[in-house]
Amino acid sequence: MTHDQLRIFLKVAELGSFTQAGETLFLTQPAISLQVKTLEQHLGVPLFERKGRQVLLTEAGVRLLPHARRIMEEIADARARVAELSSGALGTLRIGSSTTIGTAILPSILYEFSRKNPQIRTSLSILNSHRIVFDLKTSEIDIGFIEGDLTRTEAQGVRRSFLAQDRLVLVDSRDKPYVAGDETSLQEIRRLPLILREAGSGTRQILEDSLLDRGYPIDLFTVSLTVGHTGVIKKMVGKGAGIAFMSVLAIEKGDQELLRTVRVRDFSPIRDLWIVTPGRRVSSATRLFLDCVHESLNWDSRL
Repeated sequence: MTHDQLRIFLKVAELGSFTQAGETLFLTQPAISLQVKTLEQHLGVPLFERKGRQVLLTEAGVRLLPHARRIMEEIADARARVAELSSGALGTLRIGSSTTIGTAILPSILYEFSRKNPQIRTSLSILNSHRIVFDLKTSEIDIGFIEGDLTRTEAQGVRRSFLAQDRLVLVDSRDKPYVAGDETSLQEIRRLPLILREAGSGTRQILEDSLLDRGYPIDLFTVSLTVGHTGVIKKMVGKGAGIAFMSVLAIEKGDQELLRTVRVRDFSPIRDLWIVTPGRRVSSATRLFLDCVHESLNWDSRL
């Protein structure tokens, strides 16, 4: 099964005529017939049948049609990607990411991507998960990295692929701790000042959902501050302003001088991190970046 055979098959199917297909492709009618016959012999089934002057698809031809179109689209896309790469005309890549993924996972990937593709102008915006989906749908960004689930409305027109798994942990000040010892409970935490991420963030969503599953709505807790950035929360906790739940990925080696993690009995929320892309075909620059993500994280889910 060759590229030319599929190209001719599609043109005959489109026009319903061997003669018109030949005229369109600048081939003789016998040449068209020979390519179709060779393809039919390869597949072992007839693809067309004649009804008067009209050429119609057989059941086998109908089944082959969407696959042939998809193969031709992939070939065209592959050619375009290679051509863009060789010409350096790949343009820009706009990435939107949640704080955790943008600060803990993407930096090393971005470095490698920029090293391999210096001709692509890449930008990264740190946003909450709801804003990322909105910007993706309005074409403000090309690809997004989010935490937590999408609402039914948000999921429309968006493709989601698994990136990695994360866990939320409780952090307390090392010098001015609120929790005595290395273990506590949700009941004990209720009376302590809790610092939260802003509404709309993936961390806030998974925390509230997990607490509610345990019978502890967020209203039962003493929320002292709401902060829109994990780095600020770490500094506030380190100074003794309160305790906070945050991604284990967000805790770096240097943070351990100011922070300590505390085990919460029977409570260790696990969440999935996701890649979101538009439902339409993505750009070549986006595909190259997804390849880089795959190589870095051994991610098996491809677009």
